[in-house]
Amino acid sequence: MRAYILVHFAPDTDLSKVHHALNRPGITSIDLVMGPYDAIVSCETADFAQLAALSKQVRGCPGISDSITCPVA
Repeated sequence: MRAYILVHFAPDTDLSKVHHALNRPGITSIDLVMGPYDAIVSCETADFAQLAALSKQVRGCPGISDSITCPVA
């Protein structure tokens, strides 16, 4: 199952630490963007349960204030 996780960083976040924290199995890329979100994390998991677990791990990374997961239809 492919998905995009849209991420907001907390103010004064060290982006190198966030990038390191997001280095997890299932994450295929991390792109910093300008706009309503600060980064788009692309990921691929075997099923929805693994996607939910990965989304929870991403949300818990230091420096991430909020995220929303968008499964690919």
